[in-house]
Amino acid sequence: MVTFERPELLSLGLLLGWVYWIYARQRPPLVPAAGVWLLQKGGARGRHRRRLDLRLALLLLAGAFTVLALAGPSRPQDRPGELVVVVDASASMAARDAAGKSRMERARERARPWLQAAERAVVVRAGVEVRTWGPASGEALLARAEPWTAGASSAKLEAAIQEGRRLLPGAPVLVVGDADPGIEGVAFLEVAGNEANVGITALTGGFAAVYNAGPTPWQGELTVGGARRSLSVPPGRFATATFERGAARLEAALSGDDALALDQRAFWREGRPRVALELEDEAVARALAVLGAQRTRRAAADARVVAGTPPHEPAELPTLYFATETQGEALVSDVDPTHPLTRGVELQGQRLPVPAPPPGGWRAIVHAADGRGLVYARGGELYLPPAQALAQQPAFIVLLYNWLEPLRAKPAPLRAGERPGFTPAGARSLLSYAETNLPRPRGDRLDGVLDRRSLAPWLALLAALALVGADRLRRQAVG
Repeated sequence: MVTFERPELLSLGLLLGWVYWIYARQRPPLVPAAGVWLLQKGGARGRHRRRLDLRLALLLLAGAFTVLALAGPSRPQDRPGELVVVVDASASMAARDAAGKSRMERARERARPWLQAAERAVVVRAGVEVRTWGPASGEALLARAEPWTAGASSAKLEAAIQEGRRLLPGAPVLVVGDADPGIEGVAFLEVAGNEANVGITALTGGFAAVYNAGPTPWQGELTVGGARRSLSVPPGRFATATFERGAARLEAALSGDDALALDQRAFWREGRPRVALELEDEAVARALAVLGAQRTRRAAADARVVAGTPPHEPAELPTLYFATETQGEALVSDVDPTHPLTRGVELQGQRLPVPAPPPGGWRAIVHAADGRGLVYARGGELYLPPAQALAQQPAFIVLLYNWLEPLRAKPAPLRAGERPGFTPAGARSLLSYAETNLPRPRGDRLDGVLDRRSLAPWLALLAALALVGADRLRRQAVG
């Protein structure tokens, strides 16, 4: 199919039509002659015809070729013999339209002609984890069902693209999904729609949030732990519900059905945090046991407790550091009331050792009178004075409780093809605003995989040949 880069320039062709219309309106000059009555008689009978002006025709043809060349026409080349197809396996791809067809089913239909034309291909499913199939023929990969399953809590598209390029170097990459990754040189086939959707995006022991991604207000019921709440959620807005915290496990559900079933139910389960205690201190060990933490080895831990100054780079796990190097003592004058790790902490007026300042992006949340930091936080990391000095303070157990609190609920992310529910280790739920807020159509982007051949040079050559022909006719007429 021929397309034009600047189709608005095709309107210049109207000038060529205007030139010919002016020419056609002009009456040919009458030459006085004895037989002029014969010409008049022939014109009256409709037999008079203007002779074809071949030179004008060539000039008009040259003008037409020039206009077409300026409009930038191009046509697609043959489809590539090698191809990397990255399939978005996130939960939004499980959304169904009014006809009951999921976005993933449409993705397979749209990818079919591309894979059928590929002699060698790799199919990569991008979810919470990245899985690959191939290299093999496109037909063989299309016959496999595993890549075309959706439902993951997120899609690691960049990692999937890198893995596909590693397996098939130099091959063009085509992403099939409902959200354009926006990566230069990577083509995109879209399967998004305009379906309405309402989903549960947060659930804890005493709090739930519902988001309405649809174009109209939603009214319904949210059931949490058997208790029902009526909700009215405007389009593109959240609604929240709080309730008495009691049970260690909860199930929440929304009334009605919509495009995405995976976010209609959510599950929450409080578990015992698994902590790797990498320092010998009885007071710390007792405090963790009182707070319900389970001591374990580092490989299976949810968090770590270590001694020493933190490194510059953030830790992979939430880590509690107890300082081993101090710079004297200082009186606590200020505790940051806005930080979740200092919630309920009473330390004003107490004397504490001043830990050595940590490198990196740490924030002091407890200060001395002279402005020095006494307690620091960085994400899920907490840096405290030496355990021996802090363990005698009533705030010690509160600091540890605040640090452990986010680890009690252990939501497991959904993998492609899974459903929300309870697991032995915790609960598996979608709880994702990004997936509940279904992507809307924005259009295909095939530049990276569908190369186009420009026709402008050939049209410019034809225009030049037409001009040469018109010039030769002029010379013959003059000669």
